[in-house]
Amino acid sequence: MKKLGLIWMLLLAGIGLQAQQKGKPLNVIFILADDMGYADLSCYGNPLIKTPHLDRLAKEGLKANSFMVPAPTCSPSRAALLTGRYPNRVGIPYAIGPGNPNGLQDSIFTMAKMFKKANYATMMIGKWHLGDHAHTKPNDHGFDHFLGMLYSHDYQDPFVKTDTTLAVFYDTQRVWEKPDWTKLMDLYTDSATAYIKRASKSEQPFFLYLPFNMPHAPVATPAKWKGHSEGGVYGDVIEQLDDCVGRIYSLIHQLKIDQQTLIVFTSDNGPWNNMPQRMFGRDIVKPWDHGSVGPFRGGKADTYEGGHRVPFIAWNPKSIPAQLATAPFNINDMLPTIAAAIRYKQPLPSNLDGENLWPNFTKKVPFKKDRALFYLNHLTKLEAVRKGEWKLRVAQETKPQVVELYNLDVDIAEKYNVAAQYPAIVKELQALMEQYGQK
Repeated sequence: MKKLGLIWMLLLAGIGLQAQQKGKPLNVIFILADDMGYADLSCYGNPLIKTPHLDRLAKEGLKANSFMVPAPTCSPSRAALLTGRYPNRVGIPYAIGPGNPNGLQDSIFTMAKMFKKANYATMMIGKWHLGDHAHTKPNDHGFDHFLGMLYSHDYQDPFVKTDTTLAVFYDTQRVWEKPDWTKLMDLYTDSATAYIKRASKSEQPFFLYLPFNMPHAPVATPAKWKGHSEGGVYGDVIEQLDDCVGRIYSLIHQLKIDQQTLIVFTSDNGPWNNMPQRMFGRDIVKPWDHGSVGPFRGGKADTYEGGHRVPFIAWNPKSIPAQLATAPFNINDMLPTIAAAIRYKQPLPSNLDGENLWPNFTKKVPFKKDRALFYLNHLTKLEAVRKGEWKLRVAQETKPQVVELYNLDVDIAEKYNVAAQYPAIVKELQALMEQYGQK
């Protein structure tokens, strides 16, 4: 408890928010789940897990059923979110472990830097996973303050062999060694609500990036959540996460800042449903408990839809009408879309891969259905492309390579390879993949 008290003292004392603006633009709260499956929420069809708070956001705002991440693993998809670019173009080719010399370099433009240029207060609370050495940490990328862990809570024996001790950081200071991962979601949510309360008293708008550690394995909850769901331990975790979102939703209404706050919720990739039962020559004590891809094929670390297609909800009662977005778009689009939402005045980098979808979110312009979106594998090698209803997949791991073509409008589970029947479509999509490699 002394460690938690120190965290609170640092959090409350260290956040400087100055009244610098007469008008207050849109606040932004971006909530990212870790390894959540497409069908883990009741509003996405899960019959065993109840998520009333996220269901409400989905009902009142934009819910997407074709939202995707460009790579099916943690670090690359987070890099894409923060930079608006495909992760192999910003030097993040795989999930970055403790002590890895790689990381997101501070010379790269990020969403948090954009907010700082727009005179926002910025805070990150949660899991970073984009580097743990100089010039690659949250404070190097535009966040005024950081409270959380630099990588996943599974980077420990028996899950990963490492000598690096896990810790919760406040900025660059270690404040809680070997944290109990069952307490992280509550810590992050308590810290987020404290930040929002303080930020709401200032005329300066705020950006809160809140990437939770769950439901990444190993999943576990505090005692009060055990047995809460009909979906097992994993379901308990999802229902606790939903409650955390509900606390934030209730708070912004209590503070009367709901009209000027944008909440976005999604996941970094699909569920780890192919995790091995045995690691390092021994059985893992607890059975793996993972999320659901619903009607899709695959999961985390592969380029079928289950690894890339995730839940997505965007909510702002003033600007976003209730709607179901069926056209495909991806996490690269978040930086330019949010830039438009906050009326960012400065030019964005010309090399962004994402597009501004704010006119689509606000229903002023219909979504484009035939835009090309690319799928990178867990090592960020280009492996598939989707355009409209067609998806071409050329698996890198098979020899000889197998060319797969699916019509996702009629074969959402990717069961029927129709490449032989549609050679012209294959050729067209292969040309798009070649063009991607030339950029």
